[in-house]
Amino acid sequence: MSFVARLRPELITVDPSWRTFGDTIAGLAGTLAAAGLLPDGSRLAAVEAVTAREGDASTALLDIRAGVPHARLLGIARSIVALAVSSHGLYEAVPTVPIQIVALVLSPPASGAEHLKILSGIATLLRSAELRAALLAARDGVEALAALRRHARSMPR
Repeated sequence: MSFVARLRPELITVDPSWRTFGDTIAGLAGTLAAAGLLPDGSRLAAVEAVTAREGDASTALLDIRAGVPHARLLGIARSIVALAVSSHGLYEAVPTVPIQIVALVLSPPASGAEHLKILSGIATLLRSAELRAALLAARDGVEALAALRRHARSMPR
């Protein structure tokens, strides 16, 4: 299942007040928990796993002002994703480079190729300046998801 197919409007947060990496990851984990996709009590473990993974190597794509933080997490049966967009930036990966689009990916430890396929799909889609502009112009999760679906359909298979 593709990145876009895993998303629903309630999993996309537009213009949140988050301005740090920690707040962004906690907010997205909260979004997944509120949607019933992250088991009770797993929110903190998700934030810690993503933060540890990010400590190994940044997942920010500085040239396109996007980030794809991710981690493997015990207690989930399948890969889950949440997205946040903000023209003001969600956090700065390095000084003066605001990350405007963040796709959080959490996968079960044994997900292997599926986890990598999701990450690759996100990176490929977000390379489109047209899609990034549409996401940043979206007023809500419905508009953002519509932009993602339009763009995904136009991609070569």
